[in-house]
Amino acid sequence: MVSDSPSPDDQPKLPAIRDSEAFSLLEILVAAAVLGVMLVFLLAAFNQTSAVWRRSSDKIESFQQARTAFDVLRQTLSQATLNTYLDYDNPTKPTRYLRQSELRFYSGPAGAPLPGTANTGQALFYQTPAGYSASTNYAGLENLLNTCGFYVEFTTNNLVPPHVAPTGNPYRYRLMQLMVPSEDNTIYTAGGNGWFATATNAVPVADNVIALIVRPQDPATSTNSPALPPNNSYTYDSKASATADPQPITANQLPPVVQVTLVAVDEASALKLENGSTEPSFISNALAGKFTDPASYEDDLSELSKSLSSHKINHRVFSSTVPLRESKWTK
Repeated sequence: MVSDSPSPDDQPKLPAIRDSEAFSLLEILVAAAVLGVMLVFLLAAFNQTSAVWRRSSDKIESFQQARTAFDVLRQTLSQATLNTYLDYDNPTKPTRYLRQSELRFYSGPAGAPLPGTANTGQALFYQTPAGYSASTNYAGLENLLNTCGFYVEFTTNNLVPPHVAPTGNPYRYRLMQLMVPSEDNTIYTAGGNGWFATATNAVPVADNVIALIVRPQDPATSTNSPALPPNNSYTYDSKASATADPQPITANQLPPVVQVTLVAVDEASALKLENGSTEPSFISNALAGKFTDPASYEDDLSELSKSLSSHKINHRVFSSTVPLRESKWTK
């Protein structure tokens, strides 16, 4: 009888494992070392990428308030109005026509007598149809006239409750905005600067803004003389010499365009320079004497930026030329 079972000699044989095909201890150690070096490089690259991301995020967050406030300033300023009209110089004995307006546009150096901290640029006040009212009786009237203003002040945040510890409400340079409710608008009755005397009601809209520069301009003016007459300065008062003969071109007229510049530092820099209720000497010294002559605007801005950078003060400059849509510039 023949068996179908294969004989032991016919069984397939597995290849013998030779010692030379196994990893030696030295090879394992070398592989582990290479893997360790690769992990170190990957971890370093990850940490560097994370650090860059954190710095970029911090910069974006640090200047987000300033960027938002700058957009608000540009929007409300572009809507400034004077409602200028022509009328006799004297209703009983008229001799000539004059540009007339009950409204006013005013910018000048911040600090006494204007609100704001000295050497932080200009304070700016104007009338704009923002439609803001503190009373529900005027709800829905979107074109109500408001006194609006902006300036920089070194102060605490007046929106923080008084029970908050001083460490939670430190002194900072802040961009302040004044928005007077329509029912409290005194532009038609108050003389002098009384129409924005309620600047005590202003609230901060951006922290760590160290300068606001406001430069009214005429696009047709030579670049060698960028300011508007009569005084070729940063000051612009639509009521100045309004009854003179002849009237200056600024009398009861909005400037055609206004160049607005904000200079802001980040919170880390502000914390490093913090000096309680006293202005940081480095910032006040860097700002002293600047932005008083419009012809030196570029030099002043460049010098300020270089000074901040040399002390590793992280800062950002926001600048834009804002056309005033209601301006009817007539020379």
